[in-house]
Amino acid sequence: MLLVLCPLNDAHALWFAEQARADGRRCTVLPTEKLSFPRRRSHRLGGGGGSVPRTVIELTDGTVVDGARVTGVLNRMVTPPADAWQHAAEAERAYATAELHAFSLSWLAALSCPVRNRPTPQCLAGPAPDPLRCWAAAQASGLLCSPVRAGTRAPWHPAESVLAGARHAAGPSARPVHAVCLDGAVLTPDVPARVAAGVAALCAAIGADRSLFGVDFLVDGEGSWRYAGTTPIPDLQAGGHRLYRLLIGALGQRWP
Repeated sequence: MLLVLCPLNDAHALWFAEQARADGRRCTVLPTEKLSFPRRRSHRLGGGGGSVPRTVIELTDGTVVDGARVTGVLNRMVTPPADAWQHAAEAERAYATAELHAFSLSWLAALSCPVRNRPTPQCLAGPAPDPLRCWAAAQASGLLCSPVRAGTRAPWHPAESVLAGARHAAGPSARPVHAVCLDGAVLTPDVPARVAAGVAALCAAIGADRSLFGVDFLVDGEGSWRYAGTTPIPDLQAGGHRLYRLLIGALGQRWP
């Protein structure tokens, strides 16, 4: 079973699932919202003696997701499946969310099949280092990075500060480009070789070289590609059918 984990409104994950089903593959989409209301969750880590972790999730519609039968996972689950607790008291909601975050992280980390993306402590959907750390790593990797300013008169969130700096330097006519990467390789067409090499170095520096990853740029009228941020949930359709085929292979699926 090929498994896709995503929010209900993730059009890119649904696009991938549709492509897989059109190829005749058994592909199950498991939205975070649906995973929030299971009939049963079982997650056993084992107690030594050669035992292996085992996870079984039974949904209310009768669907059973057995980790032992999952052959590959596309993980775009940004938040834990805690919708069932959204109307609980704040303390209970926070506790349940933390427990379900730990459950999701342990379950996905314990799977023996190929997974893109493995969760990290910062984000269930994969590598998501602090935006300023990414900015510094991008600069060290040879990408063009604009100065970042933060303060009471500038965007306070680091990701917004990085984007604001790129916008200021690139000018109002700059066009945005989203570079989608798989295991460090840029698959978006027409990205200059030097920029693609910088992206590969950035992915290696921040631990995203075995992941699906997105890097944003603003390209000005002179053809300068200015780094504008990153995301662990990239636009899959930006990579087109080539990305689909390579991702299918990375998830351990045979190509006909």
